[in-house]
Amino acid sequence: MSRQFTLLGWSASGLRCPDHEVNLCLPDNHLLPYPVTLVQMPNGTGKTTTLTMLRAALSGSANEWNSEKIRELRRSGDSATFGQFVVKIAVNNNPLTFELKLNFERGKVEYRTSYGTGISDGFFPPAPLRKFLNSEFVNLFVFDGELASNLLDSKQTRARSAIDSLFQLSLLEEVANAFQENWEKHAESAKAKSNQGLNRRINTLKRLQEKRKRIKLEQEKLLRHKSQLNLGIQEAETDYETAFSKDRNIGEQLQKIKVDLENKEKIIVLAVEKAIAKMRDPERLLPKFGEALKDLKANLDRLKLPTSTSKEFFEELAQAEECVCGRKMNQVTREAVRDRAKNYLADDEVGVLNSIKSDIAIHCSDEPEVPYQELQKQLADLGYQITKRDNLKTEMSAIEQTRFAQGDSELEEKKQYFEKLKEELRSCTERLKEIERSPHTKPSEDTDSLKELDKLIEKAKDEVAEATNTLKLKSQTEIARRILAEAHQQAREYLRKFILEETNQRIAQLLSRDPVFLEDIQDSLQLQGQGGASVGQTLSVSYAFLATLFNRSEHQLPFIVDSPAGSLDLKVRPEVARLIPSLCDQFVAFTISSERQSFVNVLHQAAKQQVQYLTIFRKTSRMKALLQNVPPDRIKETVDGVIVNGNDFFERFDLDEEL
Repeated sequence: MSRQFTLLGWSASGLRCPDHEVNLCLPDNHLLPYPVTLVQMPNGTGKTTTLTMLRAALSGSANEWNSEKIRELRRSGDSATFGQFVVKIAVNNNPLTFELKLNFERGKVEYRTSYGTGISDGFFPPAPLRKFLNSEFVNLFVFDGELASNLLDSKQTRARSAIDSLFQLSLLEEVANAFQENWEKHAESAKAKSNQGLNRRINTLKRLQEKRKRIKLEQEKLLRHKSQLNLGIQEAETDYETAFSKDRNIGEQLQKIKVDLENKEKIIVLAVEKAIAKMRDPERLLPKFGEALKDLKANLDRLKLPTSTSKEFFEELAQAEECVCGRKMNQVTREAVRDRAKNYLADDEVGVLNSIKSDIAIHCSDEPEVPYQELQKQLADLGYQITKRDNLKTEMSAIEQTRFAQGDSELEEKKQYFEKLKEELRSCTERLKEIERSPHTKPSEDTDSLKELDKLIEKAKDEVAEATNTLKLKSQTEIARRILAEAHQQAREYLRKFILEETNQRIAQLLSRDPVFLEDIQDSLQLQGQGGASVGQTLSVSYAFLATLFNRSEHQLPFIVDSPAGSLDLKVRPEVARLIPSLCDQFVAFTISSERQSFVNVLHQAAKQQVQYLTIFRKTSRMKALLQNVPPDRIKETVDGVIVNGNDFFERFDLDEEL
């Protein structure tokens, strides 16, 4: 059954953005939004805050915010205790509202969900939308340039997971789980061949399955948290560097050191790889080892080993009428030849010795000290590079301490917050590494490795099946599960190829002058023949992928974009603008005035003039002059904000930065 999810509007109060209420619907239908809405907000007005709150309200992710992040969203210079953000959407024309209330004093957030006639405290989207309204998937349709690049980064997002969710491939997994539950139910109720140990086996199986389920949920939570931490670290680093750069001289100095440090890290990584490769040769670690190898080769040469004798030679001799010495061969001598043949080298041993001698000649020079000295020089160079890197870190730390000594508490708080996020990411990554590691040969039940738990569960299932005489049913269940797994894999592969082909067709239209095609779609989008692309190319590739994805799904989703044309070349903007109406049924974009050129007019025509133009800015004395000659019914004013509805004002508005 297809489902249509539309964004009807939102409102904000007490936050860093001006108080405002946005209605995206047509004048004569409060549940039918404009196909395209352009929201123009100058930089500094709180566009980032608005997008952050939209993502949080739609995903429930604010439940994981700490008190510092919550308080950062309070309006600058305001002592208000609370802030609020409300999002109104519709699911198949049924209204759904998420309210997000921020308590700045306590550093807490509260959700409230309204759907149909019910109101619930907390974030409770309807069941059909739960797979879409999470932080990972919301980032795919509440979209900005950073998230465009993240689609090409396997550490940040999972393009294949988006395909699975949209096309409901998880249903195949659910059916497979139903087969599994059926077998477990029969195993519990079946009469055992012997009651001895049955309960213990069943309890062991249940315990392992419950643990695996718990660890799997932890893994999914950690992956979401890791994605949020990566984004949070980028934001925190930007905030910290911006605050640091208030002192221009120190800011420029710090930026230069940072660039030098990044280059030095790359040099060290390459040097370590080369050193490790050299350390695999034992003669480079110990000169005496090389001398011993040369002595071995010399002794083999002196003994004229290996010889050309072989097992076949002795077998032929045993079958001959006469020995090589001319004596007649009989049964006794034939048996003696065969028995003593094992005392001589066989062909495979000859080959091994020849290989050893050849390798010694190649890798051990006439001066055994040389390979050792080469490695020592390489390690010394590596140590020098590490010292240079550490000196840069010390220099950076000294500059930071100088700023901190000046009493800039805000800067120090931002630094602490940045370091705290990095430590959380390190801890999260280590835990994921343990959960996702390869299994040991003999895993124990106290393991947290999912692969080890899978092995233990399979073993426990066999033991229960044997004890309950359900081996046949278990075998049939496994066959059904394998068929469903294969169906799932084939469906994924078909969709991957289909979406890949259609995405590349769209890319050819969008980037006809300089196309960058997709090579594959795995956890991330992979480009042909290169690891990266320009910002404009990345955005166009991401548009093409999402357009294909949304158009082929039974679920209609809105597309909410920050700066849809800002990073695009003026020649590419019209092509992207013509594509947008085909992306989805609803497109909402946040822009600034400099992004209108070669974009808005083309989009207006492509959308058949069904475009709503909203301009939002902060209320100041200098802004009042902008409202002259604007019809009053086009203006909505709040305590600190103004919204103007209309294309004329939208086109005249000429401020990229807030006054």
